[in-house]
Amino acid sequence: MHSLSEHSLARLFVLCSRPAPGPGAGEEVLRLAGSVRDWNRAIGKAEEEGILPLLYWNLRDHPGAVPAAVLETLRRAFLRNLARTAQVYRDLELFLSSVRRAGLRAALTKGGRLALDLYPEPALRPFWDVDFIVHPADWPALKKILGDIGYTEAADSGGGPAAADPPLDWTYSPYYRKDSLFLEFHFTPLGLHFPNREGDGLWSSASRLNVRGTEAMILPAEHELCYLCIHAQQHSYQRLIWLSDIAELSLRPGLDWDRVLRISQADRVRGPVFYGLHLANALWPGTVPPGPLAGLRPGFFERAGLSILWPAASTTARRTAPPWPYYMPSLFSLWERKSPGLAVRTLRGILFPPRAWLAVSCGLPSNSLRLYGRYFDRILRPLLTAAKRFTAAP
Repeated sequence: MHSLSEHSLARLFVLCSRPAPGPGAGEEVLRLAGSVRDWNRAIGKAEEEGILPLLYWNLRDHPGAVPAAVLETLRRAFLRNLARTAQVYRDLELFLSSVRRAGLRAALTKGGRLALDLYPEPALRPFWDVDFIVHPADWPALKKILGDIGYTEAADSGGGPAAADPPLDWTYSPYYRKDSLFLEFHFTPLGLHFPNREGDGLWSSASRLNVRGTEAMILPAEHELCYLCIHAQQHSYQRLIWLSDIAELSLRPGLDWDRVLRISQADRVRGPVFYGLHLANALWPGTVPPGPLAGLRPGFFERAGLSILWPAASTTARRTAPPWPYYMPSLFSLWERKSPGLAVRTLRGILFPPRAWLAVSCGLPSNSLRLYGRYFDRILRPLLTAAKRFTAAP
């Protein structure tokens, strides 16, 4: 059962996971904060949801709402993230300036972008690694820059997109490390298991974001919003901050909702984009205009599938459940594309990826017999996840 205390805590987190809870929410925040009995558990849960700095931000001006020791713990956590975020951007300057001088297409995305571009204070949006979307043709030159300025690959990923079949670009998202800074690179702009349809036209509409003493390339806000919706679904909406990101970006003045619809239709991701926006709007009513939400609404069977896999009531109530496999948005996109040939090729790549890639991802030798068990796990995982989710107590 989802107890009353858990329900109250979930509601507190929803209200405090935005920089401003909204009109009339202040009194409810104070009442809910005053009802929390186990703050150690609450702080741990807030950290898992990615909203610990935002929780402090919304309680900092109300010292009587929570015990002084709790507020001090939250303050110190906020200051640690503030210091870490500042250090990350300092360390990132050399890479960004090198990429810009070389004229390479590498767009800052997700947390590293949103902390600067979306939130009033960068420390409000915690992130661990820094993500970039890279044009595959620019990867060899970018990889050389990484080596020249002291980055090393955190793990051998078995080759890159230049050496792989294009449909398998998704298997290679390498991490590069320099001291405590991790960079992750992606080669499909929407994170799907096949190239996007917008092609190079997407890069021609990129802009620049100030990052301390230099600039980072960023893709259009409309594309970023679609990507955030897909990424949140890839991880089964397990962190509240991902839905907060969607809500904040949806409210950006001047956002071109017609372009969001065009991207979703062209890349056949109406279902994942619609559902991310739908959940954000359920948590924070009025976040998404009704017109665009109606325009993105997928067909009956796709909506039913989305609702069964991620019930809105339990997702918005922050009830934990085993995550579905990462590739679920690609399956919904395949449904919209209605291409049997593409479906067969994609499913074959998902369930039976190249042996060398699977060996690296599992930390096994490429000739290990245990790899057959890993292939078997990939086939069974959706069934096991379904059994766990649908037999769990409500």
